[in-house]
Amino acid sequence: MNSTATGEAFGRVNLMGEHIDYNSGCVIPLQINRSIKVFIEQNSALDGIKIKSQNYNNEICTDTLDKKMNNWADFIIGSCFIFGKEFDIKIKKIFINLKSNLPIGIGVSSSAAVTVATLRALSAYYEIEIQKEHLVKLAHSVERDFVEVAGGLMDQFVSIYGATNKALFLDTKSNEFELIDISNNYNFFIIDSGKQRILTDGTLNKKKDCCQKIIKKLNIEYLCQLNELSDENKNILSNEEIEIASHVILENQRSKFGKIALTQGDFEQFGKLMTQSHNSLRDLYKVSTSELDVLVDLCNKFGSMGSKLTGAGFGGAIVTLIKKELVEDLKMFIVENYPNAKFL
Repeated sequence: MNSTATGEAFGRVNLMGEHIDYNSGCVIPLQINRSIKVFIEQNSALDGIKIKSQNYNNEICTDTLDKKMNNWADFIIGSCFIFGKEFDIKIKKIFINLKSNLPIGIGVSSSAAVTVATLRALSAYYEIEIQKEHLVKLAHSVERDFVEVAGGLMDQFVSIYGATNKALFLDTKSNEFELIDISNNYNFFIIDSGKQRILTDGTLNKKKDCCQKIIKKLNIEYLCQLNELSDENKNILSNEEIEIASHVILENQRSKFGKIALTQGDFEQFGKLMTQSHNSLRDLYKVSTSELDVLVDLCNKFGSMGSKLTGAGFGGAIVTLIKKELVEDLKMFIVENYPNAKFL
């Protein structure tokens, strides 16, 4: 056991495939150059663990790792619980300090980054080597089983396997993936709407529950196995379920088309798919907000090739595809028309 250890993990922006990873479809996230670092040091004065983050004023102390506190510390406590359970270790007498330049609550996967960074720090502290595939499963278990947010494993996967200069095309059914080069002439630019979203309030879980009901009604294994909704399917489903299923099926196809466009360097086509994705998230899945819609419209009006909300929605950020030489002009245009915007 080491007396100190460090773990780091990066956030992500999702370019295509929203609400698809928990439907076993295809997604295209991109790791971003913003990270969370977790520092662990031994502290014999503690009975359990103490957690401190530069983003919050309070320190958290607990020696009960199997219960949530329903606050910001749950992803760290859950990481300690899942790690200790997996490797039969009593985690105690450690001080955990978090430092970050990754924004919280805007849809760039800060929760997954916290979890992966904490697990990496624990791995280094207890001198236990964890393979990437195993790390993805542990990190996903923290979010799904401990914090009880019903997302898929895209965020954890891209934090571990991704790169900041390559889009990651991931089939979440098979976990097969491919890294795709992105031209230096283009920028996937992230704009924070200023409206924070909190996924632990159950909004995401309700969407996933609806997808599960659709699967049962249609007697299929997962939604993304369908290429379209037949009239027979539609007769079985409610109007809300038809809209949700339609988004999932079409969004999965957009991801596949998006992979082809990126591989061929066809950024004009990829931008069109991004805007189609946002419209579907707004009109069918109904997870957008007026703030996100305004930012998407402003970017496209300015001359972006396409724009969409990124992450689960309900607030947070958008991502827009634009030529690099136009980024600074876009910033000025956005500030003039949406003063609350922040740029990553």
